[in-house]
Amino acid sequence: MDREGILGIDAGGTFTDLAFLSLADASVVASAKIPTDHDDLVGTIGRGLDFISDKVDVKNIKAVSLATTFATNAIVEGKIRASGLVLIGYDEEQVKRAVENNKFGADMIILISGGHDTKGNEREPLDLVKLRHSVKKLDGTVKSIAISGFFSVRNPSHEIAVKEEIFSMYPNMLVTCGHELSSDLDAILRAATTSLNAGLIPIVMELLDSVERVLTERGIDVPLSVVRGDGSHVSSGWAKSHPIETIVSGPAASAVGAAFLRKAEGLNRESWVVDIGGTTTDIIHLDKDGNPAISQNGASVGKHKTLIKAIDIFTIGLGGDSRVVYNKKTGKYEIGPGRVRPLCSAVSDMPGLSKKIVSWRKSNEPNEPLLIIKNKISSGDENFESKLQEGLNNGFISREALADNGYISRISYSKLEDLNKAGLVEFAGFTPTDALHVLKKLDKWDGEASQNGVRILSGDKISAEKTAEIIYKKFVVLVALNIFKKSMMLNGFGYYLTDDAEKLIIKMMLDDLKKGPSLKFKVNSEIIGIGAPAWAFIKEAAELLGEDGRIPSNAEVAGAVGAAVSSFFMKYSVWITPMKGDMFRVHLPVGIYDFKDLETAVDRAEEFMTPWITERAKKTGANVPMIKSVRVDEKAETSGGTKIHLWTELLYSVKEQDEHFL
Repeated sequence: MDREGILGIDAGGTFTDLAFLSLADASVVASAKIPTDHDDLVGTIGRGLDFISDKVDVKNIKAVSLATTFATNAIVEGKIRASGLVLIGYDEEQVKRAVENNKFGADMIILISGGHDTKGNEREPLDLVKLRHSVKKLDGTVKSIAISGFFSVRNPSHEIAVKEEIFSMYPNMLVTCGHELSSDLDAILRAATTSLNAGLIPIVMELLDSVERVLTERGIDVPLSVVRGDGSHVSSGWAKSHPIETIVSGPAASAVGAAFLRKAEGLNRESWVVDIGGTTTDIIHLDKDGNPAISQNGASVGKHKTLIKAIDIFTIGLGGDSRVVYNKKTGKYEIGPGRVRPLCSAVSDMPGLSKKIVSWRKSNEPNEPLLIIKNKISSGDENFESKLQEGLNNGFISREALADNGYISRISYSKLEDLNKAGLVEFAGFTPTDALHVLKKLDKWDGEASQNGVRILSGDKISAEKTAEIIYKKFVVLVALNIFKKSMMLNGFGYYLTDDAEKLIIKMMLDDLKKGPSLKFKVNSEIIGIGAPAWAFIKEAAELLGEDGRIPSNAEVAGAVGAAVSSFFMKYSVWITPMKGDMFRVHLPVGIYDFKDLETAVDRAEEFMTPWITERAKKTGANVPMIKSVRVDEKAETSGGTKIHLWTELLYSVKEQDEHFL
């Protein structure tokens, strides 16, 4: 029987997952897991769609929702587009310090007079003459401009005027205003958030345009929505102009998916969601109703802090594809945070690599079985790159073979690492996935490649199985340690976990203390594993924390499930503050208005906001928005018992009336 449903897509760093959920019973009808091609994300999604279309009539796909790390990766990798930043009324010295500390992502900064105070009063006249003169210098060099005014959240009129002026000069310029993205008062962080958004607009717009085209080419002509960092979704049109809101979209979708799958299995305790991927592990807390906590501090991406509210996610550099090395100083195996392609997977795709692994084995000398499997070096101008290119062309693809044959020196290994970080060369090496193959827990790719790799890694000092077991157990312990660590942080005790304390906990969990003492750990919460490798590690990690550990059905595509079941939700606040002369000021999204009494101010604010927030909700992605408002009056009492009005806040929340999945 044909069933209508929603298609969720989670485009992750290692795999892109797709899941089609039936609207009738919320069951997962079809799913797919496709290796992500970082050079062709749209092509990866296309291949996933082709797989799904073999199982599902595309006419039954009524909507598509996308979760992606694209915006996050662009910021982390420094690939955002050149943009301008107009700062209105900012202190010049403060801006200079922020620039020196790389707070802003903009290439060109324009500082003009203007701005407001905490009450929304104009501090200085807006200098549009300097603006026009400065913006002309940006012509042809940027496609987007960010605008951030001092205290624009109290009065956005200067930002709006600057935006209109830029549009009058360059109608096709992509312009972002700070008050449209955040109502927080931190002027520097709001400017940084707005600047990053401007740099993301062109590339996210290109991505979503391409995804929409790929869908249309396959006869899937339905609305496309995008998951935000708080787990809700917005229309693709909104995401194109507000891409900063989609940072940590992937982990947020995983949290939503885990909560949905958890509910389906009847779980009603507090839980820790542990999303084990290829590169990282994300740890997220859910309350007993399945709701994740939202971080009020704003999401951080790479070296950049933002004001974007997102699900509170604790991320560690530990995954199935984490690079495993032997530390000769400590005599211990270290896992991550770097990522390589597993030897077993690489050899399965390129069988000729197997001989390369065996050819440089050196008995009784622990080494790293590292192969260079992809080379994007386009220029050989530098001597190192030129010699490296020559060696690779001659078939020497391991570091040791390149060094032994004189193409590179061992002291230049760090340069090779730099090329890997820049994405110019790709490594294959020993990983936890390889350890699973050696231990016969997994039989998906070339197990012999993993066996050869582990012998190189250990120098044959101990058996392949023993080495793999050590690596496997350490992975399990690191997962358990970080769940425990986040639990301590949640309860306000994170400061107790010093480096030395963590080392002691690891020893206890590894049962590595020769003569006591020992401790038993318990987190008193369900531990739910999701992500492709979770089945191999989560039960053992949970056992170390006094829990059973659960892997719900379809856990391997939880992110795609989360994208499909994500719902629309938005919030907005309007402030009313007392002024001199018994006046009350309403801070609306279009400017400030003063009234003679509080109740009139509240009435006029609500008259304006009801149609305004309805229209905004529809632009954001709601079809039939349901609006609720709550009034909060903050008062203080003097020593004489007199009550003084401090402020009034009108809190608006909007949901979709007809959600697909509840």
